[in-house]
Amino acid sequence: MILLEGKNVAKVYENDRGLKEASFQLQAGRILALVGGNGAGKSTLIRLLTGQEKQQSGEIIWHQPQTIRFMPDDVNFPTMLTAAEILELLASLKQVDKYEQENVLKRVSLWDVRKQRAKHFSKGMLQRLNLAQSLLGNGSLLILDEPTNGLDPFWIAQLKNMMLEEKKKGNTVIFSTHLLSFAEEIADDVLVLHEGEIIISGAISEIFLQENSTSLEEIWLKRLNL
Repeated sequence: MILLEGKNVAKVYENDRGLKEASFQLQAGRILALVGGNGAGKSTLIRLLTGQEKQQSGEIIWHQPQTIRFMPDDVNFPTMLTAAEILELLASLKQVDKYEQENVLKRVSLWDVRKQRAKHFSKGMLQRLNLAQSLLGNGSLLILDEPTNGLDPFWIAQLKNMMLEEKKKGNTVIFSTHLLSFAEEIADDVLVLHEGEIIISGAISEIFLQENSTSLEEIWLKRLNL
């Protein structure tokens, strides 16, 4: 079932970066990877999907109304607040009870440091707190912008498990990454972007069959004639 589709969606900034005439579809209950390097257009597309910005042309059509849970690529948490206080503040906006707040902190292994102020947290701990706030609530669409940033290999593996759990619940997951291997391991579908254009799209299994390859990197390099 199609959850949403984009038709010739464009959002280009003064530096000529952004998204240029992109058309795509997203299937409900699947994991979609947005893949590309810096400036490829991944975050621009996410800002459009989350309503942070409006496209200059084209249209994004939602076939089913969605409540979105969102993990931005970077969050400046109030440094003087503790992890528990930050999560409580954000949970109040989503009307999430205390039990779920505690459970989420335990899921990202921040329960034991919940009374520490954010200013004492490492990059990885802040990223796990960012992940925790995105898991709060009941939104059936989870959007994660560069979620592996700052995470060590153990927590990247944990992140994959959490994303698969969301899919098992019937939810839809969109995430951006510059790691082609990570997309291969976890995603059902992929949009590979380069300089604002979609150069590869579809179900990963079907792309591999069509290209007679088992490597997104190999296909990506071939499309760019590298």
